[in-house]
Amino acid sequence: MAGIGKNIIENLTTAMYENSFIIFREYIQNAADSIDKAIETGIIKDEEALIDIVIEYGKRSIIINDNAMGIPADKFYKTLSDIADSEKDRSVDKGFRGIGRLGGLAYCDKLIFSSSFKGEDVKSTMVWDCTLLKEILADTKEHPSASEVVDRLITCKQEKWDVNEHFFEVKLQGVILESDDLLNESKVIDYLQAVAPIPYINTFLFKSKIHVFVRQENLRVDEYKVLVNGNQLFKQYKNKLYEGTEDNKTAYDDVSDLEFKKFKDKNGNLLAWMWYGVTRYEKQIPIMNKMRGIRIRKENIQIGSEETLSYPKFFREPRGNYYFIGELFVVDRELIPNARRDYFNTNRTLRDFEEKVKPVLNKDLYDLYHYANKVKKSFQRASDYVKKSAEYTEKLQNAGFVDKEEEILTKKALYEEKERVEKANRELELRKRDAEQSQVLNRVFIELEKQYKPSEPQPIVEQEKTEDNKKNKKFLSQSLSKYNRQEQKLISQIYSIIKAILPKDMAEVVVSKIQEELSK
Repeated sequence: MAGIGKNIIENLTTAMYENSFIIFREYIQNAADSIDKAIETGIIKDEEALIDIVIEYGKRSIIINDNAMGIPADKFYKTLSDIADSEKDRSVDKGFRGIGRLGGLAYCDKLIFSSSFKGEDVKSTMVWDCTLLKEILADTKEHPSASEVVDRLITCKQEKWDVNEHFFEVKLQGVILESDDLLNESKVIDYLQAVAPIPYINTFLFKSKIHVFVRQENLRVDEYKVLVNGNQLFKQYKNKLYEGTEDNKTAYDDVSDLEFKKFKDKNGNLLAWMWYGVTRYEKQIPIMNKMRGIRIRKENIQIGSEETLSYPKFFREPRGNYYFIGELFVVDRELIPNARRDYFNTNRTLRDFEEKVKPVLNKDLYDLYHYANKVKKSFQRASDYVKKSAEYTEKLQNAGFVDKEEEILTKKALYEEKERVEKANRELELRKRDAEQSQVLNRVFIELEKQYKPSEPQPIVEQEKTEDNKKNKKFLSQSLSKYNRQEQKLISQIYSIIKAILPKDMAEVVVSKIQEELSK
């Protein structure tokens, strides 16, 4: 008979996950399955279901409790002591491998499971001695089997309980110092608000549009009430995108709409569906926007991280995924999360899924944010011309040029800029035609037009050669009336030298300051 050694327990706990926060996901996943069954059998109503997490740093303790099915007393020991032996249906249940509950073994002194089943006057409790587990695993001289290790680690007891109670509870007692982050309430909340199957925050204006789409397409998005120290968790999608810092942030873009996509196999069966935000796609979304990137989810639990759909597997560029917010919901039962839940088991359905999704992310969304960039640059070119045209006219009419040479060069540059604007306008006409063929492009074009379209530029003013104009002062130094013509000429030469040796912005500041001082 083949033997399974003690190290398998380490492989299923410490070595299984690269992020210790994943244990919260595993326990919530199991609680969600139990809630589904409790609602289906009428034990609780949908609105009564609750997953309650209590983190107590001072006691170094974490409790995850649900008010769902619980486990019958006669099945309690076997259910929780058997490893990788679950009765769950992998095509229906969120968790089915029978290893997720062991995740907490690596992070505390004692892992305690307790439960009561409705109609039974018994509360069952199982304690796993995690300190002893570490000692056994570290002992190089002793080589017990995995089963022998489990038998040594666990103790079990039962006690009288309220016959109407039904719950399941996991307690991590004595969270080790190396896993201090598990006791950091804000970090846990940030993690779960991205990963857990929870509702969208009420302030996200487009959540109703997602729900309408789900109903119309006869789809399902599981949402559960999850509390952390009494605070209910919500997906933190925003109506605006921000830049800066948390203490000093400004909105630079808006979500103006949502776009939906469905992905079907060759037989017309739905593999997955997706929503993503329509914005101006100004730039790669800064990391301070916590829900940036299109995230992949199964049963509304995030698979992997915000990187899972990124370059090079799906997007063409490393920055591509971070131009978007959105979610890709996997539907097909044959798309089964792997043990680490960072992707899916390899099979033919996965290949079909990738073949359908990649062209949309790799090309359609790539083309979308590049389209936005072309439109934006064209509008900006026109805006720059309007600004330079106004500056030229203002200087011409108010003796703002240093000398005739500066006036001529500025006018020449303005004509060159006008030619570039005409090219940009031709580009805008082409992009507008594209927008007429696509609802998404049309929305992007409209939003960019509202943000960047300039007012009509002023015509380039020609200086009329009249007797009155000859008397008018045309250049900066000529407005310094307390100086004679020879002195004004010398000042003009100084201004020209400053303009020649300093950067344009700095030169203008220096000249302006000198002009101000000489005018006093």
